[in-house]
Amino acid sequence: MSAVRFNRGFQSTVLFFLFLIFFYIYFYLVLDYKPYSDDFAFLAAANSDQSVLDYVLGRYNGWSGRAAIEFIMFLTIAHPLFWKLAIPSLLLFAAYATWKALLSTVIDCRRGIPLCIFLLFLMGGNIFDETVYYVTGFYNYLIPASAAIFVCAVFARPLMFSALEKIFAFPLALIASQSEQVGVSLICIFFAFLLWGCREQFSYRAMLLLVVLVGFLFLVAAPGNYVRLASEVRYMPEFSDYSLFRKLSIGLDVYNSHYIDPGNFYPKILAGLMLLLAVGKSFKLKGLAFCLMLLGVFQGTLLFGFFDVGHVEMYSTRHVSSGLGLWYFFSYLLTVLSLVSSIYIS
Repeated sequence: MSAVRFNRGFQSTVLFFLFLIFFYIYFYLVLDYKPYSDDFAFLAAANSDQSVLDYVLGRYNGWSGRAAIEFIMFLTIAHPLFWKLAIPSLLLFAAYATWKALLSTVIDCRRGIPLCIFLLFLMGGNIFDETVYYVTGFYNYLIPASAAIFVCAVFARPLMFSALEKIFAFPLALIASQSEQVGVSLICIFFAFLLWGCREQFSYRAMLLLVVLVGFLFLVAAPGNYVRLASEVRYMPEFSDYSLFRKLSIGLDVYNSHYIDPGNFYPKILAGLMLLLAVGKSFKLKGLAFCLMLLGVFQGTLLFGFFDVGHVEMYSTRHVSSGLGLWYFFSYLLTVLSLVSSIYIS
């Protein structure tokens, strides 16, 4: 019996290493600078006579507050070997964090990490095109997003991670906070966990939250943000007249369109996994929570007639109940209830 177990374990290890080899080979062969893109603008800056400090300060004061990301980009974008290896490594890193926090007690890493990679690839192709197959997108989106996934996993399940991993989460929290969308998401998730009553290792969690808050404040305080806003607003001149509430609604609409898109399988797969993990559990309002979670995830399919309002606004619900002036909020309510239910179930 022990020999059989050894053979199975050895076969799993061999298959896992073959998976890693082909995974890296694939990305090494397909990744390249994207023609006529910002890749070449950042590459030219990296090959210029500027020092990294001058470049980062110039960008901070003149365009973007993402200082940590700009620092990494300036030093590495001119070295294709770096990002050809870093992109698959960060995908594996995000998969590892997901497996460690959610699946490590039920499935071995040699199966769990490939499974999580498969789930990642179920996201919409347009998302991967802008974050994985686009070098500039890798720096601005994949780096902070993968760091955030690891930090969220450690924050949510600190007892599942080693002391070294928990220390490593601090610099990653700073990097994750250097993206506007990721930073806001982290802050909301962290506060939600703390308000929900997750008090174990409270001091550690509070320190992680503090790092994210400091990094995010450094990001939004950059003078360059206002320069960029003045430059970019020409593409949407009415934006400056929008209220804060309207601006937040536009951002939420973009998120919502991805969440309910029938072509985005990721929320559906996660909902299925949560159903499997919680099927044997007993808690209050279990049936209602499951129904709300699934209704929010599948609303793009179930209520397709409401959401198909044109090519530009596909899966945007701004015209639902527009006769009453209730733009946006019908689908938003379903999505928020779905997310709250998911957190409650987990």
